[in-house]
Amino acid sequence: MQRYVYLFKEGSALMRPQLGLKGSRLSEMYRMGLPIPPGLVISPEACIKYAENNRTHISQVQEELREKLEILEKSLGQKFGQGPNPLIVSLRPGAEVQMPGIIKDIVNIGLNDNSVLGLAIKSENQLFAWNAYRQFVEDFSISAMNIHPNRFQAANNKILNARSLKNLRELAVDDIKQLIQDYFKIINRYTGRKFPQNPDEQLWLTMDSIYNAWKSPRAVGYRRMNDLTHIKGTGVTLQKMVFSTLNNNSGAGIAFTRNPLTGEKGLFGDFMMNISLDDLMSGRVTPKRLDMLKNNLPNIYEELETLSKRLETRFQDVQNIHFAIENGALHLLYSKNAKLAAEAEVKTGVDLVNEKILTQRECINLIYAPLLQYLPHKLIDHKENQVKKLIGKGISGSTASATGKIIFNKEKVNELAKKGENIILFSKDCSTDDYVALTLVKGYVTQFGSATADSSILIRERSIASVLSCKDLEINEQRTECRIGDHILKEGDVITINGAKGEIYEGAVPLIDAPVIPEYEQLLNWADGFKKMKVMMNANNPHEVALGKAYGAEGIGLCKSEQMYLEPSKLKKLRRAIITDSLDERKHVLEELVQIQKEDYKTLFRLMSGKPCIIRILDPPLHSFVPGDEKSQKELAAELEIPVESIISQHAKLAQYNPSLGLRGSRLAVVYPEFIQFEVKSIFIAALEAVEEGITPLPCIELPMISSAKEFTIVKKVITEIAIETGAQDKIKFQVGALIEIPRAALTTNELAKVADFLQFGSNDLTQMTLSLIHISEPTRPERISYAVFCLKKKKKT
Repeated sequence: MQRYVYLFKEGSALMRPQLGLKGSRLSEMYRMGLPIPPGLVISPEACIKYAENNRTHISQVQEELREKLEILEKSLGQKFGQGPNPLIVSLRPGAEVQMPGIIKDIVNIGLNDNSVLGLAIKSENQLFAWNAYRQFVEDFSISAMNIHPNRFQAANNKILNARSLKNLRELAVDDIKQLIQDYFKIINRYTGRKFPQNPDEQLWLTMDSIYNAWKSPRAVGYRRMNDLTHIKGTGVTLQKMVFSTLNNNSGAGIAFTRNPLTGEKGLFGDFMMNISLDDLMSGRVTPKRLDMLKNNLPNIYEELETLSKRLETRFQDVQNIHFAIENGALHLLYSKNAKLAAEAEVKTGVDLVNEKILTQRECINLIYAPLLQYLPHKLIDHKENQVKKLIGKGISGSTASATGKIIFNKEKVNELAKKGENIILFSKDCSTDDYVALTLVKGYVTQFGSATADSSILIRERSIASVLSCKDLEINEQRTECRIGDHILKEGDVITINGAKGEIYEGAVPLIDAPVIPEYEQLLNWADGFKKMKVMMNANNPHEVALGKAYGAEGIGLCKSEQMYLEPSKLKKLRRAIITDSLDERKHVLEELVQIQKEDYKTLFRLMSGKPCIIRILDPPLHSFVPGDEKSQKELAAELEIPVESIISQHAKLAQYNPSLGLRGSRLAVVYPEFIQFEVKSIFIAALEAVEEGITPLPCIELPMISSAKEFTIVKKVITEIAIETGAQDKIKFQVGALIEIPRAALTTNELAKVADFLQFGSNDLTQMTLSLIHISEPTRPERISYAVFCLKKKKKT
């Protein structure tokens, strides 16, 4: 029979599918003899059965949970939610993968009108006990009873204003008792029910809320955006509460065994005394640096340091440790593999090899490859003569820098991102509520929060320039402005932020590419010993080629030649060549363009000497280079000193009914061969001049939109003629290949392979033409293609 509930002592790290990531890790920590609060795990399978509304299995889960809870009660000498020494527990979700902060934890389950009295007597601290009860009633009602947080916030503000206080923790015991009664009235008013006093009912309803949250748009969206749709359910861990708000000798913290931003070895993190872990992780507070714990509680710091080394060695990765201190005793609540910035991910991997914790192959397998795309990032250009006006400081949230326009409303981010705007989002808290918006912004500035808050994980992973907990920042969302000290900034103002130093500058400050860290070069050298294929780059200009080479690219996999003509001086000549009806004038202008364009190609060959450079010749339809709106057409006519009617007429003549399927790519070589000829001539002349400089150019000319072997042969003949004309035929080792992006070409690759030197598949056009789907969807609207993908994957019923 299917089993759903396991005590920690019954699990292990090998049971991740049955227990989820958190449950299996806590079970292993229990086996290691670490000071973790005792508890149990409810399998992710229970969540799956819940989603199926399988009442039989849900009843079985409840029976197993009650049975295991009784074992826990006996071992601890406590009764769940009852008696003078009540057992109070937390429930925390934990799927097979990390989903930080997406589903809320619920703590202090089991507190009610009777058990709070027992907790007050046991702790000898009535204020602590009643405040814990108040917090539980509020959190439970929001998560499990679906009451809007504003209802409770209004009640909180009312009593704080009446007492002239700023914080609920400043209230007296009688005020807290009264506030709890106000909460009960809110619950009854908006649900028609009473707050549940039965601990078991509290437990079942909390589990329901976690399972419902798993199906929420927020959680589903997170899984879609992170390619985790194959994860079907979440596990739940139940643990005895550690009361980090018991007194001033209690507290909570988050520790990393190495710096998650830089990879530097040594404990890094935050802590606060007399605070809950959930408040610390929420991003609504500004905690103290972990190294201050060494001064406050040296024995606790030393113990944490020792345990962190054991955890890192056991799990062979940088650890992110959640801990709590209750009355001077350290408890580890959880430890997981840390989510690091790309730079730190590489550095720590190499360091763990040098420290004999990992082998080279284990290091390569450990590093999360998609993270490496964020390794190249921007830094402030600190030139001596550069004027920068510093207007604010905070905590470093990443090592990147960025320039952009200020936005206060995260709802506007998607619209502005579509327009190509560089956005810096300002927010009061460092919150996971900003998750979707953070995937679209260049920078992030907050009034509160820390580098260890849940939302900071995304900031680190994507190298989003960020300044957190800017102490002088005051945000006025209604007026869409903020104040940093004496400086007032309005929405749309441009600023530059230096994430590495937590600095905010007025206006746009020049940025430069970050240098390649030596550990990355070491990693590539190790990878070369195991690789079975080459990795090439997509690059459309010399700057991108230089950057790709620095990061280990072994050639250019795709260079879109049309991107090179967007430079104003080139674009002007190309437009003149397109607009003129005179073939002689067109050839003359294109010849001038050859002399300019060859220099870019020569730079490519110089940077990639001895490595293949695949250059896709002019692909878009010609009308796309000519503006279609009246204002731009008039401006172009003035620039070229020609009648605007010539531009309007040529644009109309060249316009395509369906640009994706019209006169573009290799078809231009048939109708307008001079455009292909000038591109190929630029490549061959650049290659010949490069040879004279001692460079070994390996140009690979790629023909887009090929539909048949016959068409390829026609265009290849044009290229061969230019090779003979320029003298490249016998002096340059070049290839001519086909880009397969039309279904007919894909079905006849056997014929194309006989005449082409290489074949490359273009997924964008091929996907659109085959499935009628846009291959590149909006990042925040994955549902646009989800239905079609579902239809493709769904099996027919038999």
